[in-house]
Amino acid sequence: MACRFVVVGGARDGVGKTSFAVNFALSLLKETRKRVMIVDLDVSGVGDVAALLGITEARTIAEFLPYVDQLTPQTFGPYIQAHGTGVGVLPLAANPQAARKVAPEGIRKVLDLAGPLCDYIVIDAGAGVDPANIVAMERASGIFLLASATPTSLAATRQFADHLQSLHFPQALVKFVVNAHDAAGPLPREAVAVRLGRAALVVLPRDDTLTLDAALKAAPFVMDAPRAALSRTYDELVRQLVEKGILDQLAAVERGRGQSVDQHRGVEVTQEQDKAIEGFLKSRGGGKTGRSAKEMDNRTRLKMLIHKRLPEVLDLKRLDREVGGRPDRDKLLRERAEAAVAKVLDEEGASVTDRNERRRIVKEVCDEALGLGALEDLLADERVTEIMVNGRDNVFAEINGKLRKTEYSFTDDAQLMAVIERIVTPLGRRIDEKSPMVDARLADGSRVNAIIPPLAIDGPSITIRKFAREPMKVDDLVRFGSLTHDLADLLRACVQARLNIVISGGTGSGKTTLLNVLSSFIPEDDRIVTIEDAAELQLRQPHVVRLESRPANIEGVGEVKIRDLVKNSLRMRPDRIVVGECRGAEAVDMLQAMNTGHDGSLTTVHANTPRDALSRLETLVMFAGLDLPSRAIREQIASAINIIVQVSRLSDGSRRILSVCEVSGMEAQTITMQECFAFKQTGVDAQRKVIGTFGPTGFVPKFVSKLGELGIEVPRGIFAAPGQATTPRGRA
Repeated sequence: MACRFVVVGGARDGVGKTSFAVNFALSLLKETRKRVMIVDLDVSGVGDVAALLGITEARTIAEFLPYVDQLTPQTFGPYIQAHGTGVGVLPLAANPQAARKVAPEGIRKVLDLAGPLCDYIVIDAGAGVDPANIVAMERASGIFLLASATPTSLAATRQFADHLQSLHFPQALVKFVVNAHDAAGPLPREAVAVRLGRAALVVLPRDDTLTLDAALKAAPFVMDAPRAALSRTYDELVRQLVEKGILDQLAAVERGRGQSVDQHRGVEVTQEQDKAIEGFLKSRGGGKTGRSAKEMDNRTRLKMLIHKRLPEVLDLKRLDREVGGRPDRDKLLRERAEAAVAKVLDEEGASVTDRNERRRIVKEVCDEALGLGALEDLLADERVTEIMVNGRDNVFAEINGKLRKTEYSFTDDAQLMAVIERIVTPLGRRIDEKSPMVDARLADGSRVNAIIPPLAIDGPSITIRKFAREPMKVDDLVRFGSLTHDLADLLRACVQARLNIVISGGTGSGKTTLLNVLSSFIPEDDRIVTIEDAAELQLRQPHVVRLESRPANIEGVGEVKIRDLVKNSLRMRPDRIVVGECRGAEAVDMLQAMNTGHDGSLTTVHANTPRDALSRLETLVMFAGLDLPSRAIREQIASAINIIVQVSRLSDGSRRILSVCEVSGMEAQTITMQECFAFKQTGVDAQRKVIGTFGPTGFVPKFVSKLGELGIEVPRGIFAAPGQATTPRGRA
């Protein structure tokens, strides 16, 4: 049979852990005739196991750990001390100082080597939880917690068991052992069980004379005095464990580790539980969840049961009020919620024994109860730039520029709706059947769009454009190949010279990222006003005023549009106006601002080419309802805008600047432009990565002379096309 690890621990020192571990191991040896070993991992009690067994010299883990990687189970055998009784002994170290230097990873390797050599390994762990104890408990077929028969020790042991539960150790593995109980004392067995919250595995009678004599003689009492009542209690405990198959059951629990809920045969949802889930689903979504409990996989059904039970053990609203003003509020809420979920998981899914699987379930339930559910991991993943939820079971993400379906899902539509509400409510926005669409942002600035039924036919939908924790810098774009050093220098010069720049591109092409980078070139002594639908820009200058539009409230009033903010910004004495995106009638106010002394303004527009960007701006001006002829509108555009930068997301997911054009004026009814820089794709490589070149077209823009007048040096050679004659580098 596979080796079974039994970890003997406790909340405190001084409760008899080592004595129990030694005598329990020897009783196992007597009753089973199997291969038994004792491993001493108690840092604070280094050498106690050896002392109780009368061992004066033995090889310790600390001694051979430096070359443990060279050992195999076969070559490891001689390092185990053989006691006269036949039990193997493996001490931790010669002294506490050496013991503290033993890394948990080393202990893990030692236990891996010892496992194949034994049928049972009894581990004397230290009090409380430390990394070494965790390593031992992670492979335990049973965790025996020792407590003395005193109120304080029993209370501490119960709390310790709860702590292990919060660390995702199945309570099915945790057994209480009460040591030195006085039958004539003030705490009868029934009172002990009440204080522990459940019956102990065994209550050992007190016999101070026997235990002290055994320690003095270095002869464990189960061997030296087998007829004593305490010794017989140990032997009876082992017989009960073996005959009733308790150790086998614990081993089965241990073997279940590494399996998910649906892989584990022991996970079954009863008919009564299914009925409870169905009622819960109706209470959450009025029966509109789209599937029944029986259609859910076991994992989802278990999570639903936990959600149903959670209010019984945790009042989140009351807890929120209690910790509302504390700086560590979120941490406290999370800790309390995780402890409550772990408790319910033990009751509803006791056979889920893999610690990692339990940790995942607890995290997912807490994410759904307190956070954004399945989105939390994706938001924390730095590789993810965009998240798209197309109903509860279809969560997609753009990872390293590639769109793919993820393994994440929501338990039901009600859970997904709760996440949307959790996003929009703090911002004073609403989403319901009367107002089924909303734009919002997360606390970190990520932009969110949500749309729900009846408009979203297949269930609530969320789209999140993630907000970079650290704004990209121009050097980052150069490193990614989005632009060249020469173009970066030119754009920096254009911003400093107060040219008006429009960034054009499709959805997800990197317009806002580039706008953020160009905005960083604005001098620190300029007063900047940014205007956005959902605040995304991350300007680092000290003099920035950030404005954000607002939708109408529940009564249909209070709306503040981008156009209103642009008009108001003109009264705020701005040196620069940065509009996140022109998508409506605000275009006319933006152009007027550019034409009336607010040079150096920046904005973005949705368009596929620079020429389309001009047409798009013309169309947006018409939205303002001004009865202007097309030529007048185009003259306004030609006079206001100096440069159009076209960006695009290519087929391999990379984002690049494709074109830089100067708006040079009007000819008849047409706005004239000259392309200064262009990207030409030449193909794709074996990994389907786009291959191409970006460089000058040979046209020297008119604004170069303006830069020269301002004392800004731009080498004319950067505009020379390949093979074209260049002028020496110098002032333009």
